[in-house]
Amino acid sequence: MRFMGNIGRKLLFLGLAGMMLTMNASMVKAGGDQAQPRNLVAGLTYTLSENPEDNYPDRNDELTDGVYDPSLTFTSPAWQGHLRGKVREVVFDLGELKSISEVKAHFMQHSEVGIFYPNTVSMYVSMDGEHWGTLAHINTKIPIWEPGPATDQFYQWNGETDGVPSNGNPHAVMAQARYVKVTFVAGTFAFLDEIEVLGVDGKDKKSAKISVDEPAYAQAETTGGINNLVLLYNGWYDHGEGDWTKENIVPYISYVDPNGQPKDWLYDGVLYLGLWGEHWSGSYETGTANLTNWKWYLDKTFAPEGNLKQLDEATKETAVKLGDRKHKTKVVLMIPNPGKSLSDFGDVDGDGISENMVSAEVGNEAAFANRKKAVEWYMNELRKRWSSAGYSHLELAGMYWVAEGADDEDDRNLIQYASQLVHKEKKRFYWIPYFFGNQNYAGKQLGFDVAALQPNYFFDEVPIERIETAATLAKQYHMGVEMEFDERMNTDPSFRQKYIEYLNGGIDYGYMKNVFKAYYQGNTALLDSARSQDPAVRQLYDFMYQFIKGTYVKQTP
Repeated sequence: MRFMGNIGRKLLFLGLAGMMLTMNASMVKAGGDQAQPRNLVAGLTYTLSENPEDNYPDRNDELTDGVYDPSLTFTSPAWQGHLRGKVREVVFDLGELKSISEVKAHFMQHSEVGIFYPNTVSMYVSMDGEHWGTLAHINTKIPIWEPGPATDQFYQWNGETDGVPSNGNPHAVMAQARYVKVTFVAGTFAFLDEIEVLGVDGKDKKSAKISVDEPAYAQAETTGGINNLVLLYNGWYDHGEGDWTKENIVPYISYVDPNGQPKDWLYDGVLYLGLWGEHWSGSYETGTANLTNWKWYLDKTFAPEGNLKQLDEATKETAVKLGDRKHKTKVVLMIPNPGKSLSDFGDVDGDGISENMVSAEVGNEAAFANRKKAVEWYMNELRKRWSSAGYSHLELAGMYWVAEGADDEDDRNLIQYASQLVHKEKKRFYWIPYFFGNQNYAGKQLGFDVAALQPNYFFDEVPIERIETAATLAKQYHMGVEMEFDERMNTDPSFRQKYIEYLNGGIDYGYMKNVFKAYYQGNTALLDSARSQDPAVRQLYDFMYQFIKGTYVKQTP
């Protein structure tokens, strides 16, 4: 070696250096310990399911150009704008398998010009670009529709802090994938300027393969045997629309002919729920109803000739007429929302002190404990009343959480507590969140057995695509679908058309048969249809019967 010349020494040094580099690269690839996550989609081309609006286009793969707009100026070329319509998908092909540690998408909100955050952004990974596993559904942390100057936020999944939904490595902090998908829905306009996917090459030792999560509607086996749950509102109304009689119930639990005679069973579940206490004195949904309101509702529902008794008698008589004497109607009853605004709710535990739900006055822990007390009191009272009533033709299938969203951690914890009480009674827990409801995707995590998503197409000035969008989301979230209509369908051609579009959607998007559905029908929409002397109006009732039986044929709206 001492006789080696300068050239030989240089060649030896280069050879050793090359060996070291090769060894280091192998160690990084094999072990992953030394690999630092980088943005795997920097400068990468991607696929959009729909192009942005022409005035706010995608300019040369701007979502991966690394350019953020800190000024939040929506006219800046950094942003692209998507207007309503269907679920938007952004799909990245990473070229080969990677280990992904983080995905984040950057959106802005500027309510004054109609730009709002997506309610939820979902993130998925795949090995083949066809079968996807869910990383996360991420709710907005800033209220939608909030007025004020422009704001921004990241919707972000991080394997280290949020966990990896894997059936394999329980210690995984990365997800293995070749493809990444980010989806969102634009309420009006949704603006985003950048998406980043952080990770390393190959299979890191801290990574795991994500199980495929195929989109699917909620099936009847999760619902206690209920496929079609009709909502009958039995709270306070000025003209007694919430006072259900046996005669008015029969056309809901059975299909009746034009003479009012039962010919077949119709809805297989009835949900009794109230929105308001007596004389509009408090809302059960938003939490302004107090203990007096809660007792009034229970008294009304369980009265000797009250709503449940009328349903029991209607079922008993119909069972005789249909030759099915053992038939029982499955019943779901609401749990009111004990809100956070009442400092004098009422004394539920007999200690002489009215429960205070206001955390600013008694502290968050005490306020939350008082909300739990109210729910527990209600469940105990309802159980006692149901047991003593002895209804012969009713089966209590479960309970329904009347609030249509979960706004914060306290709400989520309260729902989970209510779920424990419901399941302790071996009953099912139901939910029907609205389209933009917080945590509407998180039914299972919150403790619900089944949930149905409200499309909110019937009421809002939104495109017909909302029905398809709601159906798509319901399948993504493993939910059912709510059918929505009210009395206006019997008198207004535009609302008749919307009603038919919901029915047609059941065929187009697959929710007509063997899928859990809830039915909002105002107060008496179908009752009015069933009794109408106008053949065109009566036809709407007949359409519903066909839809429930799975024989409905698409109509021209």
